[in-house]
Amino acid sequence: MIKLMGIFFSLILSTTANSTLLYDSGEPSGTSLRCVAEGCLGSTEWWVISEFTADQDWDITGFEFFAKDNNGNNGNGDGAGIENYISTSWKIISADDPFGEALLSGTTVATTSTYDLNNLNVTSFLLSDLEILLASGTYYLAQHHDFSDESEYLVLESSYYSEYYHTDYVDREYEVNGTAAVKIIGTVPEPALFGLFGLALMGLSLSRKKKVA
Repeated sequence: MIKLMGIFFSLILSTTANSTLLYDSGEPSGTSLRCVAEGCLGSTEWWVISEFTADQDWDITGFEFFAKDNNGNNGNGDGAGIENYISTSWKIISADDPFGEALLSGTTVATTSTYDLNNLNVTSFLLSDLEILLASGTYYLAQHHDFSDESEYLVLESSYYSEYYHTDYVDREYEVNGTAAVKIIGTVPEPALFGLFGLALMGLSLSRKKKVA
């Protein structure tokens, strides 16, 4: 019985420890005109906010955001590029108001990478090693990237049609037609495995009672 419990426990650990893609709004397919760093349009800080739904409780371990380095393009001057990246800030906000107070928030140094995807210049900001326990429901996820100097990074959109939000959290709030490319990574415990583990515990208890008797 103890050996059987060990098997069940190993199954539970293997299921909950391996991160998977909890939410994916689609691969980056186009550039927006929405800044997701500081220095654009005279503001010190621009945020992009996307809606998502957790269909069950989630243990979020990471996010991946996508942007285009627009520094030096269209007469924008020589802003700070990826070599001047400092950190990425995120917020999880109630579905009541995309511009409302954060339920959860943090600042993390992302792993950055730059590559071409179908002739689109992509910069990925991958946040990992997070521990965010989130109950099922609908929320907003806000993102902002910080650099050592003014920088113009534009959020990349996927091909799905929806809407997202853009704000400087001062006096400008916009609703945008489109979908910001976002991925949420984490784990979801398997209820069936926990049920089996419970049965194993019951079996062990019964076997002990028989020995005592």
